[in-house]
Order: sequence, then C-alpha cells, then structure tokens
Amino acid sequence: MKISLVCFTRAGAGLCVRLMEGLSKSGDVCEGFGPEGSPLLPMNAPLKDWTGDQFERKEGIVFIGATGIAVRAIAPYLKGKDKDPAVVVLDDLGRFSISLLSGHLGGANELAARAASISGGQAVITTATDNHGRFAVDLFAKEHGLFISRLDGIKDISSSLLNGHDVGFFSDFPIEGKLPKGLCKDGPFSPSVYISIKDRLEGEWKDSLLLVPKIAVLGIGCRKGVSFNAIKSAVDQVLFDWNIKKESLAVCASIDIKKEEPGICQLAAFYGIPFVTYPAEVLSKAKGEFSSSSFVKQITGVDNVCERAAITCVEEMGGGKLLIKKQPHHGVTVALAVRDWKVEI
Repeated sequence: MKISLVCFTRAGAGLCVRLMEGLSKSGDVCEGFGPEGSPLLPMNAPLKDWTGDQFERKEGIVFIGATGIAVRAIAPYLKGKDKDPAVVVLDDLGRFSISLLSGHLGGANELAARAASISGGQAVITTATDNHGRFAVDLFAKEHGLFISRLDGIKDISSSLLNGHDVGFFSDFPIEGKLPKGLCKDGPFSPSVYISIKDRLEGEWKDSLLLVPKIAVLGIGCRKGVSFNAIKSAVDQVLFDWNIKKESLAVCASIDIKKEEPGICQLAAFYGIPFVTYPAEVLSKAKGEFSSSSFVKQITGVDNVCERAAITCVEEMGGGKLLIKKQPHHGVTVALAVRDWKVEI
C-alpha cells in the first residue's frame, strides 16, 4: 500500500517515524510529512491542498492529530467507498488508532489495526459487521478480488445480517469451506449474494448482489489494421450474446505477430487488462479441439489464433476451459476461456 503520513507536533513526528518504520517492514511504501525541524518532509502546501493531492496519489493516509483536523481536510475530496483511500487517525501519543474512511474496500480497518500494533495503542473500528462478528460482503469481495456490481447492495446485505435475517449465498463455482453465520445456500432469500461472471441474472436471482471474479481470458485474432472500434464492437457483441460481465476479463491474449497491433493494444488498455502474446509454435501445442482455418494457418503459421491463445493463457494461470469458441465479426475473431476457480470461505 502507498501511504502518506502527516503530523503536526514534535510528539507526532516521533510516532510518525515509528509508524513508517513498522509499516515499511510489511511492504508498505511510506512518505512522512511533518512540522519544520522534524526529520520528515515539509508539507509545502496548505493541509487542504496537500490532502487533495494525496487522495489522487495514495492508497492510504494517516493523520496524526485531532480527528476534526482530518475530517475537515478530507471532506472536499470524498467520492465513494470504491474510490476513496483508506484514512486513519491517531492521537500523537498513539493511544488510539481510528479507522475513519474506507474501512473495508480501502483497507482502513486493517491499516488502523496495524498502526495500533506498532504504536502500542487501541484500534478503534466502528464498522458494525466487524464489531458484531458478521459477514462483511465488501470485505469478502476485496479479499477474493471480486467486482461488486452494486455498491448500494452492500447496505442491504449487512442490514439483514445485523438484524438477524438470513441472506442467500449462491455461486456458479464450487464453494469450499463453511459459510459464515447468516449465509444460506438453500433458498431463495432476499437479499442474496450471487457469485458469477454473468452480466444478467435471471429468475429468482435477478435482484441478487452480483460479485464477479476476474477469471476470464479473452482470445483475439484480427486482420492487420482493424480499428479499435471494430475490435471493441466485436468483443462487446460476444459478451452480450453470451451474457458475460466485462469485469470478469483478466487478460487479453493473441499471437506474437499481433503484439503491437494498435486496435488490440487499445482494447486491452480500455479494459485495464494485460495483453499477452505467444509464438505460433507455442499456440500449435495447445491441447483441445479448435476451429481450424487453412487461411489463418497460411498467414500466421497456426490454424486458429483466438481459441488457442485463450486456452494457452488460461493454462498458464493454473488451468481452465474454453467457454466460447471462435466468434467471427467483420475481420475480428473472439474466443473466451475461463480459469478453474472456486470460492474459498
């Protein structure tokens, strides 16, 4: 985690140094800012401006001082629980470490606990699901790398559990482990949690809070010079036709002669996923039954690009299967493989 720490007193500066040393041992990258004469970096800007800059650049901010100072500093920059960094406040003696903002998704609860361990103080966690020992769907999603389809659904799940009502828990993938109290695989229940790569849930599950694992590999083949818009249109159509959530995409794969193909490179950048390529001789060794094209083999050296690239990549990720075979769209071919995956409770 990239963390900025700021303090305002001599005692706070000493605590700041201790926190930076302790957090750095856990792999965090820390910058400390403090008053003139301290061993810390100067702020060189009003606190409000400094805070706005840190909100854009850092994953966590630790204020060492009064809670009111932190609240006023961060107030203009709050965007949402899926966007705000973790914010923690400690008094300058380190007696209390308060998780102030983004407790689950941002990791402030964990950061507050670690800071308290370093300072020898008490972590102050006010999240109800934590204090009552209940399942926290947003924390579960973060720990498992799952996309949350509707942030407003988190409140419904937590409220039901805290009020003693059962919540449905369903998955298109194997579930390993014992479900926490209040979660039931029998159903239907409302509200409920559903883990899937589907874009649209239907029937009794249509109102479930959808959690999406990032486990799909997109295989792409195309003619030289095909535009980004044409490739994206093809991919969008396939995802729609097969009811696949775009947030499930983890990697884009193709043959190495396409490694600098502008349209595919732009597509991967658009989805925020890596683009990997393989030589024809590697793709030719992919195991399975693939759609074959003599024309494609003449041009690329292998009879199929998109299917073989998708399955080659998913095998490197630990194994999986080809879910969508070659789908041609105006000079673009699209396939999709899904990694073997299970829900570990």
